[in-house]
Amino acid sequence: IILIMKKRGNGIRGRNILVKYTSTFLGGLLFFLPILALYYEKNLFSITNVALIFSIEAIALAIFEIPTGSIADIYGRKKTLIVGYFIQLVSIIFLYIGGSLSIFILYALIMSFGRALCSGSDSSLIYDSLKQEGKEKLFKKVNGNDSAIWPFAASIGSIIGGYLASISLSLPILATFIPMSLLVITTFFYKEPNYTKPEHKSILKQSYNSLKSVIKSKQLTLIILTGIILFGLGEAVHLLNPLFFKLKEMPISQFGYIFAITFGFSSLGHYLSHSVSERIGNKKTIILSIIGSAIFLLLALPTTKYISVLFFVIPSIFFGLRNPVMGYLVNKEVKDSERATIASIFSFSSQMGIAVFTFLVGVFAEQQGLLFSYFICALAILVVPIIYIWVKDNK
Repeated sequence: IILIMKKRGNGIRGRNILVKYTSTFLGGLLFFLPILALYYEKNLFSITNVALIFSIEAIALAIFEIPTGSIADIYGRKKTLIVGYFIQLVSIIFLYIGGSLSIFILYALIMSFGRALCSGSDSSLIYDSLKQEGKEKLFKKVNGNDSAIWPFAASIGSIIGGYLASISLSLPILATFIPMSLLVITTFFYKEPNYTKPEHKSILKQSYNSLKSVIKSKQLTLIILTGIILFGLGEAVHLLNPLFFKLKEMPISQFGYIFAITFGFSSLGHYLSHSVSERIGNKKTIILSIIGSAIFLLLALPTTKYISVLFFVIPSIFFGLRNPVMGYLVNKEVKDSERATIASIFSFSSQMGIAVFTFLVGVFAEQQGLLFSYFICALAILVVPIIYIWVKDNK
């Protein structure tokens, strides 16, 4: 990283994009991703308890989102990112210790606080870095490339994690300390971009002003409303998917490869997002990707084993296609001084959706079966394209 930055000089855009890509790759090497639900289930003995931990983490993340976004706007994105990633590193200690519901809850709370500090801070730093050089139109492309790196790294991490899990379910968690430590170090190489900071130092006032801006904007309100449904239901399905693979009688040794394919599809979708949306428009890209996700999820339910898993992972492409476009539409609507806070408001609403829907899907799956729960999720997702009729297709 240091050698490449020396060649590129002090250009803030190239430097920060390079650091962002590197830290995104390291952040994707979470070796425990393919087995996390199984690790919880082994220690907590029920799907409901597994869903409860995921829900607590999402609720805590939602609670922390808005004030931490205000911290990034007021005190700077770089400092906020360094602290946030260090806190995430500390949280993995509690995940590794595990063993009881209270320890896992403590992990969920610490991890969510660290994630909240980083959420919105990194994308705001990159957008402002591009804007400083008059290149903000490249944000969708840079964001798409960056978002493609994380699932690519997660694919590698999942394959390694699958092998480690065949030895011990706790071993992938222990191995994750290595990339997370490197991630904290890498974050120090960011260069803080110039942006218009709030004239005050009040986190409460910053949160209130940003929330007021969201309420006044029909575009932002609609995007946030659809985000609650999409991220809530989508993540509920994704977080419980090891249980789906187990139900379809897939051996645990293949979980890593399945996750790798899932993240690979997501990476491809993120990479293609800019070119596809430039051809057919931002709005059409989002609507078609939502419909595609729901259809393939429905096809995965009645089929068996490998065919079922293939249909189940294909929607990752559609998630990758729409995610950078939604981020671009949000950033187009906000001013510099509120960018990180409004990004956190968007994340807050999404996390609340994840918290509510994951717990409901978990409870419903315990009572009615996982497949029927996923069927209801797919039908609910199909409501979102109707709402998107009123969203503007900003270029």
